[in-house]
Amino acid sequence: MRESLLVCALLFCLMAEGVTENRKDGKVVYRYHGNVEEVLLDSLKAAMPLFKGMATLKRETEGLRENMPVAAEPLRAGRKRLDGTEIAERRRESVLLMSKYLRQTTRPEEVSTWASAVVVTADGVCVTNYHVLRELIDTAATLNVRDSLLFASSESGRVYPIRRVLSYNRAADLAFFEIDTRGDELEPMPLGEDLPAGAEVWTLTNPCGYPWTVTSGAVSRAETSDPADPFARRLEITADFAKGSSGGPILDGRGNMVAMVSCIRSVYYQDYPPRDLQLNVKVTVPASVIRMLLAEDEK
Repeated sequence: MRESLLVCALLFCLMAEGVTENRKDGKVVYRYHGNVEEVLLDSLKAAMPLFKGMATLKRETEGLRENMPVAAEPLRAGRKRLDGTEIAERRRESVLLMSKYLRQTTRPEEVSTWASAVVVTADGVCVTNYHVLRELIDTAATLNVRDSLLFASSESGRVYPIRRVLSYNRAADLAFFEIDTRGDELEPMPLGEDLPAGAEVWTLTNPCGYPWTVTSGAVSRAETSDPADPFARRLEITADFAKGSSGGPILDGRGNMVAMVSCIRSVYYQDYPPRDLQLNVKVTVPASVIRMLLAEDEK
């Protein structure tokens, strides 16, 4: 895993060195990812007193009801057309890396990168998948003995404690939470509208070992598993994502979040036992569903 990170790391600048991005004269930034977990562990230790443990967060979330309205105003959708490079550079600060701190037991302490999240407001309201925060929300879920902290971090390696879970919907695979920005003003992601089949999309997510990776594709289907339930809406896309991308944004050609990563459903030629993989269907939660948990209209 470590060797893979050293060889293949893309688009992450925790330890960024070298040239500065300058598209006009053709320069490219090559960012080093090889010690992401080590850098986060050092940053975490310096700020540890600010953090609530996962057990504390789980106790505080016990009384939270599903579909509680979140008092947050998303950033108005942009109208200017952007190319892929502009989307990657302008929106990367709005994407957070979700990680766990695993305390020392029979193995040394460590940080494990876990998932992705999106900044909704400058003061710390964020959104991710329900399944990313399920251990905190589901009263039937038990914490692993090593799980001590769940936290967010920026591309620069700044770590942010989770203050509280704000709302969730299981069926939509959606959860809002609030982080302590530690005095920083975060860069919110503009929230757009659902897209039809055939529309171009981009992802900017944190697949395991490849943080802040950009992919592109199209909406392949706009589907629902229950026409009577708006939370059942899904956009299926062809742009790649993988483990660690959960909670990451799907973007339109103007850099607006139009959906959020949820899961992958694989199609095999033979189902039992699964054999000869033919297609990975990339399932995402559309912006219209995300808006249903927001208490205020966008500015």
